[in-house]
Parts: sequence; C-alpha cells; structure tokens
Amino acid sequence: MPEARMSQLLDLLMQSERTTERFYMGLVEMFLHEPTAAAVWWEMAAEEALHVWLLEKAREAVAAAGHLDAPVDPALLEEAQRLAAFSPEKLWARIQNLEDAYQAAHEVEGMEFDALLEPILLDIFPGDIRNRLARSQLDRHQDPLKQLRTKEWRLSVEARRPEEVTIALR
Repeated sequence: MPEARMSQLLDLLMQSERTTERFYMGLVEMFLHEPTAAAVWWEMAAEEALHVWLLEKAREAVAAAGHLDAPVDPALLEEAQRLAAFSPEKLWARIQNLEDAYQAAHEVEGMEFDALLEPILLDIFPGDIRNRLARSQLDRHQDPLKQLRTKEWRLSVEARRPEEVTIALR
C-alpha cells in the first residue's frame, strides 16, 4: 500500500467539505417554503464553502513549502476517505420534515468533528487549550441550528420532496 501523503489528505478534505456544502444546499431547496429554515441551511452551506476556500489556501501554502508529498498518518487519511464517501442523497431520502433535517445536520457536523477536527486538534494543541477550542468549534458549527426553534415546530414543517425541488428549479 502506498504511503499516505499530505496532497491526498487535503484533496479528500476539500471533497468532503464540498459534499457537505451540497448537502446543506439540498436542505435549502427542501425548505425554501420556510424562510427561517432556508436561511439556516444557507448559513451552514456558506460555512462549508468557507472551509473549502481555507483548505485551498492551505494546499497552496503546503505546495509552496514543497510539502505536498509529506507523509501523513494513514489513520487520518482513512478517516478522510470515509468522510469523503458521505452521501447526501441517503440523508435527503430519509428527511420528511424539518426535525429530520435538524437531526441529519447534527449527524453530519458530529461526523466531521469526530473524523477530522478532533484528531487534528489532538495532534497540535495541549489538553486545556484543545478542549476549549474543540468545544468552541463544535458550538460554532451548530449555533445556526438554534434558530430552528422547538422540536414541535420542526416536526410541523414538512420537507419538499426531491421531485418538487426539481420541478421548482426548472
């Protein structure tokens, strides 16, 4: 098996962030009829787009330093591959209402955090700083979800089905 390289890791991370952005854009489409929800999903998608841009800048910096071929922990690359294989379509298929979308968003954010952010933080920061930073990053990612009110309200907002979304986009 070839050695895991920094270029591979960065490529997978960018792919994962683009897929997560696409997931949230799909939720925007599913909830266009509910402006509060659509705005939350738009904000979440924008955050993912920012991550893509940051990763592109990181790749440029790593390339300029001549470190794209630097070895990386194979376990980290494996986690990145798992995350990059995420399928928004599978999650979209099970979303019937805003509560389902809310739960799916928590799942996606937790998956990103567990697979990548936490391991990277573990390698870089001392314990007390790492714990505060990790918590603040997870909170920041999930803060927009607080705008989605109560569970009862979320259950009352039905999702537009994919065929409705496709028709609306034509």
